[in-house]
Amino acid sequence: MSIASVLELAPGIWRPAPPASAAAIESLRASVPFELPDLYLQFLATTNGGEGDLGVEPGWLVPWAAEDVCARNEDYKVAEFLPGLFGLGSIGGGELLAFDIRGEKPWPIVSVPFIPMQLEEATQIASSFEALSAFIGVPCHAAA
Repeated sequence: MSIASVLELAPGIWRPAPPASAAAIESLRASVPFELPDLYLQFLATTNGGEGDLGVEPGWLVPWAAEDVCARNEDYKVAEFLPGLFGLGSIGGGELLAFDIRGEKPWPIVSVPFIPMQLEEATQIASSFEALSAFIGVPCHAAA
C-alpha cells in the first residue's frame, strides 16, 4: 500500500500539506551524509509537512517540510546535543521526532524532549519509518 493510500484511508485526523517538489526532495537527499529511507521521501512527495494523529505515543505528528529539515536540525543543534540522531519533525511542541541513525538500517524513530535535549531521554516509538507510517492518521487510543 502506498503512503498516499495510508493517509487517505486514515481513520483519524491528518491535515496534509501540499507535496514537496522533486527539487526540494533532491536537495534534502543531497544535503545529508546518509541515505534517507525511500518511504520517508515518498511521504514528503505526498505531504510536505502537515500534522495529525499518530497511533503511538506521543500521539501527534508534525513532520517538517523537506525545505526545513536540515535548517531545523541545525537550529536545534541536533548533531551537537543528540549525536547519531537526525530530526524529522516534532509532536507540535515539547518533543523532537528523529531517526536514530547510530545503528543499522532500518533506523528506529525516537522521541526526545527538547528540554533536556539529551540522548538518555530518547524513547523509541517505532522500529522504522515504515512502522511509523502505519500509525500516521490513526488516533492514539485506537492503536491500543
